[in-house]
Amino acid sequence: MRRDNYRIFSEGEIAELSLPNRLVRSATWDPSIVNSRQMSKEVLNLYKELALGGVGLIITGGFTVCNQQSAEDDSNGWLLGYDGLRVEGIEELAETVHSSVADCSVIAQVENGSVNAAPSEFTSAFSKRTYRQLTVEEIGDIVHCFVEAIVDMKKSGFDGVQIHAAHGSLLARFLSPITNNRNDAYGGSISNRTKIIRDIVTSARKSVGKFPILIKVNCTDYLVGGTDIDSFPDLATEIERAGVDAIEVSGGMWECLFRSEKELGFRPVPAPESHTRIGSTEKQSYFLKYIEKLDIAIPIILVGGNRDIERLEEIIGKGEVDFIALSRPLIREPDLPNRWLEGRGSQRTDCISCNSCIYSMHHHSDRLVTCVHKDDKSLHGVAQEWLSTWVERVSRRQ
Repeated sequence: MRRDNYRIFSEGEIAELSLPNRLVRSATWDPSIVNSRQMSKEVLNLYKELALGGVGLIITGGFTVCNQQSAEDDSNGWLLGYDGLRVEGIEELAETVHSSVADCSVIAQVENGSVNAAPSEFTSAFSKRTYRQLTVEEIGDIVHCFVEAIVDMKKSGFDGVQIHAAHGSLLARFLSPITNNRNDAYGGSISNRTKIIRDIVTSARKSVGKFPILIKVNCTDYLVGGTDIDSFPDLATEIERAGVDAIEVSGGMWECLFRSEKELGFRPVPAPESHTRIGSTEKQSYFLKYIEKLDIAIPIILVGGNRDIERLEEIIGKGEVDFIALSRPLIREPDLPNRWLEGRGSQRTDCISCNSCIYSMHHHSDRLVTCVHKDDKSLHGVAQEWLSTWVERVSRRQ
């Protein structure tokens, strides 16, 4: 039976952007774009398939805005900025989505690349690298790189941008009290820790006006002393004050993967935001409880373990969440939104949350990410072995 009357298939709005439904394709890392820095026919076909599949909004995989240069290459300063990292043909991606489905919107995610510095000096439990503290002038350079990228995304035809400030990114480290203990305007209080976000948004608005600017943030770092369920509401309020138009709620820092499954409440495998073993309904939509305490006016996008359309309709119906984001399920089924709308097949996704696709991301960086479980059962076994021993192997390398 068709689900035309479901609220999840009703129109929604982010700033002045009108969307045909409440289903969002969450940013999904595509190493083939990042590594080659050029748009390929395969990537364009993927985004066309996603648009035709019925999702209302597509958020691209992250586009790099800055990389730290080596000590030997300092002719252009310490950072390689957005101009040197811009993906060739990026405007074709937006054009492909819009020409495929007129009312499907596409937003470009922007993120930092490799920067061996942080808000405060700290040594990562994950990489064992010691990160030096950024100077105020260097923070200004990073802000400039983000602003350049946001301006270019508007010129390139995208419907908005999403600032990636989750999962251990540089901006996530500014927002987290466990990695930001500065005693200047960029650290200490929640307001100070969000200053870099305010700087980016305020500067970008001078050039892009009301162009939608979204953000992806952690509701929990899964680290003692980090952002958690109690501190997240105040952080979300400050982020709203920074001027963003919507917030996508995710979680996890890479450092948390060295905690035990008992401590975390989920199996530690690469990508702390992508939990496995979530077959039962109560284990799905695992960041929902962090949203229930929020009191903000901007739209909230819930990502993380969204697998059952009936459960998701119930969540949307309560009014605490405005949009539902999917990543792994759309790797498995790009046409999942249409299937759900038309009432075909199961109310659940075909995705089994095995994370074998993450193996594909790490080992086949020249190809599109695929559902290994669906496409290659023998490789799926290899991928699961890799996942099950990953933390142990990384620990031994330290």
